[in-house]
Amino acid sequence: MPEALPRVSVVVPSLDQAAYVRATLESLLSQGYPDLEVLVQDGGSTDGSVEVLREYEGRVSVRVEKDRGQADAINRGLARATGEVLGYLNSDDVLFPGALRAVGEAFASRPEAVLVYGRAAYVGPTGERIAPVLTRPWEPERLPDLCYVAQPAAFFRREVLEEIGPFDESLHHAMDYDYWLRIAARYEPSRVVHLDRELAGARLHPEAKSVGRWGRGLEEVLDLLERRAGYVSLWWLVAKWDHRVDGRLQALAPHPVPWRAYPPAILEFLRRNPPRVWKRGLGGAFRGFRKRLAARR
Repeated sequence: MPEALPRVSVVVPSLDQAAYVRATLESLLSQGYPDLEVLVQDGGSTDGSVEVLREYEGRVSVRVEKDRGQADAINRGLARATGEVLGYLNSDDVLFPGALRAVGEAFASRPEAVLVYGRAAYVGPTGERIAPVLTRPWEPERLPDLCYVAQPAAFFRREVLEEIGPFDESLHHAMDYDYWLRIAARYEPSRVVHLDRELAGARLHPEAKSVGRWGRGLEEVLDLLERRAGYVSLWWLVAKWDHRVDGRLQALAPHPVPWRAYPPAILEFLRRNPPRVWKRGLGGAFRGFRKRLAARR
């Protein structure tokens, strides 16, 4: 007899997303999942979002109150949640059809699982697919080098919230990455499940925090990695200097990293990291250089 699907609670932190929040809620409510709780935590929107949210009262739990930022809004929603499986979906992102059933079945069939995540795609303002989000199977030792867990496609068991605590409210961009790092430090790799299925769409638009404040978000990631991992990977530093030199976001405008981004990235890598990690970080970079040189011949 198959295991019963667990109750899933999804928090929707929202602030001034009237253009997108309806699509977010519809993507959740149309899942057809038998035991779903949706909790919207609005920080006091003034763009008409609250009026949209009121249309969904009775089907979702809506709370409008000032908060101290996105992480605080997520934590307030999680404090109200009653589900065994928890997650959050930003009010401009969407879940793809069948996502919650795939997640619920994964948790039901793997009682030891604490985190289940799948693949995701970047979508544009009207929902058009732009590109895949970089994801890969769980390798905790690689997580400081690369955030390969797509937040809108990730769900965790209540046990995680109880054991490692809420999201870090001092973070404004990397609170999800910080949470995955904390999970990696706490639990055995066998307790994390990667689904090879596209579950969610992360929306890119001019007002999105990940677009308009990408440079600021990268600096927060670098500081986070120094604190959590004890080193900063060269990959993240190349991303920082690529953005400074080129100014474009890879997801919106895929492009080869300019050669001139590498020297300052390598110098910062040497400055910020202890010598014990130099070989590990620079070895991969030089292998990449050789491949690029070979491709140009």
